[in-house]
Amino acid sequence: MMPSPLHDPEFLPFRLDLVGQRVLWVRLGQARRHAAAFLDERALPAEPEGGWLPLPAWLQAEPGTAMPADAIFHIGHCGSTLLARLLESWPQLQSLREPLPLRILAEAWPTRGQADARLSVDGAERLLQAAWAAWSRPLPPCTRSLVKATSSCNGLIGPLLDLHPAMRAVLLDMPLRPWLATLFKSADSVNDAASAAPERLRHLQACGFADGLALHAMSLPEQCAMGWLAERLRFGALAAGPHGARVLRVDFETLLEAPGPTLATIARHLGLDDGSVPVALASPVWGRYSKAQAHEYGPRDRRHDLELALQRNASGIAAAEAWLAAQARRHPEVAAVLARDA
Repeated sequence: MMPSPLHDPEFLPFRLDLVGQRVLWVRLGQARRHAAAFLDERALPAEPEGGWLPLPAWLQAEPGTAMPADAIFHIGHCGSTLLARLLESWPQLQSLREPLPLRILAEAWPTRGQADARLSVDGAERLLQAAWAAWSRPLPPCTRSLVKATSSCNGLIGPLLDLHPAMRAVLLDMPLRPWLATLFKSADSVNDAASAAPERLRHLQACGFADGLALHAMSLPEQCAMGWLAERLRFGALAAGPHGARVLRVDFETLLEAPGPTLATIARHLGLDDGSVPVALASPVWGRYSKAQAHEYGPRDRRHDLELALQRNASGIAAAEAWLAAQARRHPEVAAVLARDA
């Protein structure tokens, strides 16, 4: 008989089915967690061990007592996987990258409690708390957990910080031009940003900066620029808000230019000592593609790719920058965001 996943930290909530009101638990050992860039089907062993559990059985169980996992939230395609792998240089830290149920919760969160929603307001909060407790259970020899979220999950940053007063978060992004060049290297990356655009537009609306904007009237470069702006405003508000002391904004370009001091600052923010910074600086992941470690990909490769992307996609990048400049003329707060990049 399968051991109860609720009491065995080797099991993770792997897939969330809100229609069927159930959750799939899968056993994933330390080696597989360490190797996985994404906790989705690509992380599964050939013969996975696990099973479905009704959501009520999970939500009625006693919550765990582990220290809540810290987190990396990010704008997408900005080096978050590399950072998560580097932080594994601290032997006490277990990194879980992009668990699928968190993405499902993020999608359901804005409509929770509505008549057509699968989750009530209370049910959504309890489910988020239960899921985070499960991801907070480290496997020995680790004693701490870190969750690297999918970029579409940024709407959950505030709720998670509300639920877990001891939790800390790193908010990772990068300046507009290299971020757009990174996106435009791949049509899939542009589609990722466009898929996140509706939630990001709703966030801009909530902030009062989206008057007259309609997604169907925006080009893909403009949607990407809008998403970048929305996340910059979101991260800025979090840093200036009541949870400001528990979030740390990090620029990926700064991490690349000054890795030692930046990693030391991140370590201190997460309550880690500086002793593993030299280990992180010597890590082989610097010379590998973070999402597929078998492929070599170092800083020189990245510079070459970005220069080529800037040339090949000059018109799209110019359109994105022009859209942001137009917003800055309308809103001083947007101009202040752009000035931070200057």
